[in-house]
This record gives sequence, structure tokens and C-alpha cells, in this order.
Amino acid sequence: MIERTEGQQLFESIAVIGIIVLGIAWYFLSSGLIVINTPEPPPVPVTIVPTPTPEIITPEPTPTPVQTLEPAYVDPYEQGQRSQGQWFKWYRADVAGLKDLDAGVIVYRSMFLDRYTWYNPVWANYFTQRPRPGMRYFVVWVHEEIFGVNQSDDPRMWGFDESAFRLQVKDQVIDSELNQTYNPVIRIREFDHQSTYYDTVTAPPFSYYVRYTGQNPETGGFAAERLGWIRMGRENGFDGYIIYEVPKETRIEDISLLGDFATFGSAQWTFPR
Repeated sequence: MIERTEGQQLFESIAVIGIIVLGIAWYFLSSGLIVINTPEPPPVPVTIVPTPTPEIITPEPTPTPVQTLEPAYVDPYEQGQRSQGQWFKWYRADVAGLKDLDAGVIVYRSMFLDRYTWYNPVWANYFTQRPRPGMRYFVVWVHEEIFGVNQSDDPRMWGFDESAFRLQVKDQVIDSELNQTYNPVIRIREFDHQSTYYDTVTAPPFSYYVRYTGQNPETGGFAAERLGWIRMGRENGFDGYIIYEVPKETRIEDISLLGDFATFGSAQWTFPR
């Protein structure tokens, strides 16, 4: 029989105890009674990319057109009130034999002026004309015409001049400044680009024809000749401006132009605000 030394016995005892401990540990691990915490790896750093905020584009609002009220229709052959830009007409059959008279008047432009600048051809210079204190000017442009193109059918008529028109401001009636403080022969710079109704020439003073005669040294040789007869055709009528002096505080809605055309009737024009 082989005898074991004490060292061998001790080694074997330790081995047996180790096996028993390992078996017990395996039992507890497999049964979940002992949990071994495995350290987690350090987190991977994450770069946060900001989400872009979408740009909100506000569409520009579509401009709303300003609605202009058109003046109500008025029969041009009826007397009474109408608006600037509307005709007053009259018709007479067989006024000269078999010639019919078809004529009319229209007020086609208006403006306020605090003063105007007129040209003196003698001094070859401009001068400023002002109204009386507390007043200003109101100017209207008027066209008067016999309609038609056939001169053989021309009935002609004696034209109505500026004296046929008066300006009503509230309850006050005002006559024209023509041949009073205003000399129709002078040229007004503010009217240089104000043409006649048919846009043919610069509008003269109403019912006047201004021409060079060489016989009026005080006006540089120019003369304002008053027109008389109106002949058929758009270029043969009376056309031009009439100047009135009104109180300075006058508003456009306070004004109307009165036209008296003898047996052909009367009309009244109001002005756009």
C-alpha cells in the first residue's frame, strides 16, 4: 500500500473543497440566486443636430383696388343736374331750312389754384397773380360744339360765352373773372399742358381766340378776340377755361356750375371729390 504524505492529503482536501465550492457557485448562478453585474461600456457620445425651423413666408397681400363710383347716367337731353364729364345737349329740327341743330356743352376739367403765374410778353417775364385776401381760384374747362361733319348741313348758331355760366358756392352765386381781374390775352403757365377737350391744342380762355396782330404793344402784339358763331364740327366749337374767385375755405362738394342756355334749357354740373 502506498502511503501518502501529509502534503498530498492536504492538496487533495483543498481540491475537493474547491470542487464543492465551484459546484455550489454553479448551482446558485444557474438558478439565478446570484447575479454578477457586468459593467456597461461607457456611452458613445451623440452629436445632436438641431432641426432647422422652416422659414414661414407670408405672401404679400393683394392690394384692393380703390373703387371709384361712376356718376349715375343722365340723359344728355334732359335739363338739370349732372356731373363733370357729362354732356348737356339740345336738338332742333329744321332750324335753317332742312338743317337740324344738334349741339351740346360739357364741363370736362376743374381745379383749385391759390395763385397763377402769367407771362408778360412786353417784359418777357413771368408775374404772379394772387386773388383777394381770403380767396382762391377755381377753374373749369368747358367745351361747346355742334355735332356733325357735313358742312353743307351746318345750321351754325351764335355761341354761348362765359357769361352763360356762373358758379354756385353754397348759397352764393359768382360770376367769372374773365374781363375783370383777368385779361384773357395773357398766357398762364399753369395751363400750358391743359389741352382742349379733344386734346388738339392748349386750351385758351373760353370763347376767345388769342392770336398775334402786332397792333397791341401793351400785350406784346397779341390780341384776344371774342368768338361769335359756332360752326359744325368738333374743331369749330368753343373750348377753354373760365376762372372764378371763391372763398378760401370752399370745398369741392360746395360747388356747382350753373349753365343757362336760353331757350335750349339749363344744366348744373357738380364736381368729383
